[in-house]
Amino acid sequence: MSSITLRDALGNSKTSGIYITLIALAALFIYTLYGAIWRLYLTPIAHIPGPWFAKLTFWNEFYYDVVLGGKYTWKIADYHAIYGPIIRINPFEVHIMDPEFHEELYVHSNKRKSNKWFWSMRMFGQQDNSAFDTLDHDKHRMRREPWNPYFSKQSVSRLQPLLIQSCVNKLCDRLAEHRDAGKPVIMTYAYACLTVDVISEYSFPAGTTYLDQPSFDQDHYQAWMALSKISHTLKQFGWLYPFLSSMPMWVTKYTSPETYLVLQQMELLKRQTTEIIARRQGTSDYKESTGRPSLMEAILDSRMPSSEKTIIRVAGAAQIAIGAGTLTSSHALKHATYHILANPPIHSKLMSALEAAIPDPDAPPNLKQLESIDYLLAIWFETLRNFHGVTHRLQRICPDRSLHFQNVEIPAGTPVGMTSVHVHNNPDIFPDPYAFRPERWLPLASEGQRLQRYILAFGKGSRQCVGMELGRAEVLTGLANVFRRFGRGMRLKGTERVRDIDVCYDVFNPMPSRESNMLVVEFGK
Repeated sequence: MSSITLRDALGNSKTSGIYITLIALAALFIYTLYGAIWRLYLTPIAHIPGPWFAKLTFWNEFYYDVVLGGKYTWKIADYHAIYGPIIRINPFEVHIMDPEFHEELYVHSNKRKSNKWFWSMRMFGQQDNSAFDTLDHDKHRMRREPWNPYFSKQSVSRLQPLLIQSCVNKLCDRLAEHRDAGKPVIMTYAYACLTVDVISEYSFPAGTTYLDQPSFDQDHYQAWMALSKISHTLKQFGWLYPFLSSMPMWVTKYTSPETYLVLQQMELLKRQTTEIIARRQGTSDYKESTGRPSLMEAILDSRMPSSEKTIIRVAGAAQIAIGAGTLTSSHALKHATYHILANPPIHSKLMSALEAAIPDPDAPPNLKQLESIDYLLAIWFETLRNFHGVTHRLQRICPDRSLHFQNVEIPAGTPVGMTSVHVHNNPDIFPDPYAFRPERWLPLASEGQRLQRYILAFGKGSRQCVGMELGRAEVLTGLANVFRRFGRGMRLKGTERVRDIDVCYDVFNPMPSRESNMLVVEFGK
């Protein structure tokens, strides 16, 4: 009797398990089906066209950006050709391809609020640590306030002769050493050493000194690019960066050397922040400030509450500034240098303009004088258009009101993005967009002024890149000095535009083909 009872009990247990499994599968099916119906037909943005598989799931974006390594930017353009200027590109996001709409999307704070989208901000690993990756509009304004005077045009102009010119002089000294030794230079690395030394001195009192080294450091540039290359993966799998950050440093060093370098820099920034706070409290003999302002000190001196001045917050802000300041400006210098050397008429015009404006190459002009060289400025604007600055779409969320594109309503709370690549390559605005033509910006007072409104390399509106003036000063100072001192003897060595320069992949930052040999230059006497 007892054995029969046990058998029945076991049978009932198996039956119950089957029922529970079937119920769970049915619930999952219903949930999935409802989710699919919602995303395709019931969501407030269901009326906006687009491919059904993009509306249904993020796996479409995953394929183009993770599997193919950053190609969704160009696939989005294909979708626009089919579905029109406003489309859905994933279950929640709307994308617009109309160059005139950017002034409606990227607005200043006095017009309306602009939030960022949490899902997209995951691509930078940390989130809500700095002004850049802050989601909420009002919190961003508070966090941005200490940065504004620090990166203003007046501050950059004041520091250009002391800091930027000093670093450019070191760069030229290293280039002269390579010239005298008959050694070519990978300018991609040389420019990255320049820009990281500048932005690190801006960010914290004891900056990097890569330009003091006989050769140009490669590891930290490769580390930032490696982190940029996995940005799409970090976005799709939000747990990944916290997981990598939580591992012991010795494990990360052997499993992901590039990530280790970035995390190592974060630890350095944390230590410097700790020392600055301790010095201010009189509990450290940490060396006094150089007399130049630093981003860390600007945050600590601000009116923000103490909760915004924690070690992780201040160090995180400095790390974002260093990463952005290193890559964007160095890529601009790389692109400009290639196109100048690859186009003899442009090279000749620039050299004539520089020699007229800078009679003595050992007595370089200040920023105001550099900005009076029209052809140099025309090269700067054409470089921004050509390398795009940021190739990924920049989404904005209007939290409290609807937006309208033509006759289409976009409900409040919807992430809406545009992409610089699509605007900068628009032939109606920039005829023959593939050609590098500084002349299209001349005269600057009329044609140049008209075209500048279509440059999205630094973003627009209240979330525009705070380091725009610093980047401009770096590029103008770098190009003017390098070409004035070495321009007549500079020539490309094996660098090809399609393979080494043109933007082929979007990893938030622009990336050339994976076969790229970078920008290599020889310096003749």
